Amino acid sequence: MKASHYTRYVQAMVAQGGQRMADIHWLFQSVDSSIRVAQKRLSAGERKRALVSLRHAKNLCGFLEKSLGDLPDPKLVRHLEAFFRYVDDCIDSSLRLPLDEDLTEMRTLIADLHRGWEHLVSPLRGQPASTNPQRLSEHV
Repeated sequence: MKASHYTRYVQAMVAQGGQRMADIHWLFQSVDSSIRVAQKRLSAGERKRALVSLRHAKNLCGFLEKSLGDLPDPKLVRHLEAFFRYVDDCIDSSLRLPLDEDLTEMRTLIADLHRGWEHLVSPLRGQPASTNPQRLSEHV
């Protein structure tokens, strides 16, 4: 019997001992952190430092997109590619003219995607993401 795409994805995650899940979780948190730091630096009038944080967020988004590129649903992968193009365009726009509303929207969208991905892999952890006692700080 041929395994489904989802089953193969789950098997690949299990075979990697959870490290890949921890790495992807770290990428989500790091993107959010970089955008949050950029917002704080913009509020403090530190535009050059904010731009460094935005460039960092852009690089991390590229890694995150690659990490999610093997999801079991090709249609979902295409939607994610469009999503990351949008995020990339927003960051490029913010590098020219940082707008707090755009950065807040990106953080919200990234958080929504993170929750969706955690829902996808929640069967691997055996519990919903919100009740998982193991935090990122334990992996770093």
